[in-house]
Amino acid sequence: MGEHVGWVVEGSKDGERWRFLGKGWALPGEPLLLHGAPRFVRYRHPDERGFRGPLERTGDEPMTMLRLDQGVREELWPTERHVGLPVLLAGGEVGRLLRFEHQGDTWTWALEFRGSRHA
Repeated sequence: MGEHVGWVVEGSKDGERWRFLGKGWALPGEPLLLHGAPRFVRYRHPDERGFRGPLERTGDEPMTMLRLDQGVREELWPTERHVGLPVLLAGGEVGRLLRFEHQGDTWTWALEFRGSRHA
């Protein structure tokens, strides 16, 4: 696997007052899923000074997918094709989607978190 990129992600209820949501660590070219995303989201690559976006919510699905390189936001119910993608949780933790199942307006999902310690 290549080097992960830490995209800086912010959210806003009104598109004017922004708060830091976390760093969404993803491989180059990989989309990033968000759980609990607010109405507006903006993000930037760590090498960029300014934020891209803002991108406004377009649906009422529980997850948001950001296609970081294209500047596209999509609300969705994750499917099997989203398994393995990084998920940024409110609070800044990032895990990889293991599964997502839903029936109607209820869902069950699982994430995997990894870490390492450097001496």
